[in-house]
Amino acid sequence: MTFKNSLTLLLLSLSISLSAVEPTTTSLKFYGYVGNEFFYNSRQNVELVDGAIMLFPKPVSPNAAGQDINATGQAELLSVNSRLGIDISGTPILGAKSSGKIEADFAGFGANFYVFRIRQAYAKLNWDKTELLLGQTWHPLFGNVAPSTPSSNGGAPFQSFNRSPQLRLKQTLTNSLSVTAAALYEMQYASQGPSGTSNCYLKNAIAPDLFVGLENKTTHWTTGAGVDFKTLKPDAMNPATISSLSATAYAQYVKNKLQVKAKLTYGENLSDQLMLGGYGVSEYAKDSTTVLSYTNFKNMNGWFNIVYGTKFQVGLLLGVSQNLGASENLAVNKAKKFTTYGYGFYDDATLNPALKKTDATYLNQQVLDVLYRIAPHVSYNLPNLKFAVEYNFDTADYGKLKADGIPDSWYTVSNNRILASVSYIF
Repeated sequence: MTFKNSLTLLLLSLSISLSAVEPTTTSLKFYGYVGNEFFYNSRQNVELVDGAIMLFPKPVSPNAAGQDINATGQAELLSVNSRLGIDISGTPILGAKSSGKIEADFAGFGANFYVFRIRQAYAKLNWDKTELLLGQTWHPLFGNVAPSTPSSNGGAPFQSFNRSPQLRLKQTLTNSLSVTAAALYEMQYASQGPSGTSNCYLKNAIAPDLFVGLENKTTHWTTGAGVDFKTLKPDAMNPATISSLSATAYAQYVKNKLQVKAKLTYGENLSDQLMLGGYGVSEYAKDSTTVLSYTNFKNMNGWFNIVYGTKFQVGLLLGVSQNLGASENLAVNKAKKFTTYGYGFYDDATLNPALKKTDATYLNQQVLDVLYRIAPHVSYNLPNLKFAVEYNFDTADYGKLKADGIPDSWYTVSNNRILASVSYIF
C-alpha cells in the first residue's frame, strides 16, 4: 500500500469516527430595545438613574425664607435604559439542557456619567424536574409576578426591585407545584448603613441572603409565597449584627387579553430591594457611641395591577406601603438623635418647622409613614415599536420619628408624574 493510499484510508477512518460523534453547537439569540423616556415631576423625589427609577416624594424642606425647596418640578429625557441581551443555548451537560443569558443596559454610573452595565449574567442547567442557576438575575423576592407598567421602576418601592448574584435551585414537585431555594450576595442593589449604600455589610456578615419559596402555576393562574432571611454586619470592627426576616405572597391570573396581578410583602430592612424602611440602633454602650445592638423597621407593602389588551393596552397600578414601626425601641446617641439607615428617614434641622418643638431634647427627625400610588397607563404596541403614556400620583405621609418607629404629627406631600416612552424592540 502506497503512502498516498494509506493517508487516504486514515482520513476516511477519521471522517467516519467524527461523524459518529454528536456535534457540539451553541446557538445565540440577540434581543433588546432602544428606549427613550420623557418624564415630568411636579415635586422633587427620591430617585435613581437620574429619575428613571422614581421611588417617592421628598418631605418638606424649607430654606431660610421658609420656602419648601422640594416643591419644585423637574423634567428629563433619557435613553439609558436601552438594553441588549443574548440568550444562549448550549449542548447537554451531565444529562441536563444547558443555557445562559447575558444582558446589559446603559444605566450604570462611572467617570463618563452613564456606562454599559451588567443586568443579568447566568448559566443554567435543566434536568427533567430540577433546575440549577448560577449567576446574576432577579432576586426571588421580585419573582415571576411583577407589575406590567411602562415605568422603569417596575412598581418599586411597593414591589421588590433587585438583581443579585446567586446560586438557585428549583425542584418540580408536581405538574404545577415547585419549590425554590436560593443563596445570594449583594452587588448593584445593596443595603444601607454607616458607609452609605454598600454590599460590604452582607460581606462582613459572611453568610449569604437566603430565600425559600413555593409556587403553583397552571394554565391561567400563578400563586406563590416565600420567605427571605439575611444578616448584616454594619461595622466590620464591631461584632453587632442585624438579622431580618421578610415574607411575600402573590397571585396572577392571565387569560386572553386580561392580566390581573397582586402581591403582599412584609418586609424587615429591605432597602436592598429599593423598598421603604431599614434598621436603626437599639442599644449603645455607656459611651453612647459604641453600638451594642440594632433593630429592624417593619413595613407592609402591597400592590394590585390590572392590564387589558394586546395591540392597544390599558392598565392600572395601585400601591401602598405602611410603616409598622421598629421591632425594639430606638436608642438615643450623644447628639440626642436616633441613628437609622434605609429609605424614608430624614434628619435635618431645616425640615418642616411645623414638626419642631421648643424642647431642647426634641429629636428633629422624620420618617415616611404611609405611601400611596395610583398609576394608570395606556400603550400602543406594534411588532417592533411601542408607545406608552403613564400618569403616577404618589402621596406620602411624613411624621416625627419616635423611639418605637411610629411617627406622629403627620403631614402630606404629593407628586404628579407624567411619563411618555417610545421603544424600538428587536
